[in-house]
Amino acid sequence: MAARKPKLETVVTEVAATEQPPMTYITNPVAVAGQTPRTRDDIALRDAIRARLAVIERVILDFVAEKEAEGFSRADIDQLYAVELPLLLGYRNDGGRIRVSYDASIVERTR
Repeated sequence: MAARKPKLETVVTEVAATEQPPMTYITNPVAVAGQTPRTRDDIALRDAIRARLAVIERVILDFVAEKEAEGFSRADIDQLYAVELPLLLGYRNDGGRIRVSYDASIVERTR
């Protein structure tokens, strides 16, 4: 008679969900990034949006450089690819720090 393998028990641990501040949405992040802020909160928001837009810009520049290195012209890249951005930029004030949620995707254009 073969020895039986011990039965494994599944252990489930509960993780308490941390409550996050509510998300606020902006429809025009580029306009907000270019405004002259009036309060410290406005400055923090503007700076957070500028930082996020700079990250997206860097991703696009890196993508274009990579495609150019593969032999594509800028006209080819423009015809073949597009940048998708969310309609709204979301942010929350997390203990005095502004957390921005805004991502871009580079996608192939459909013909």
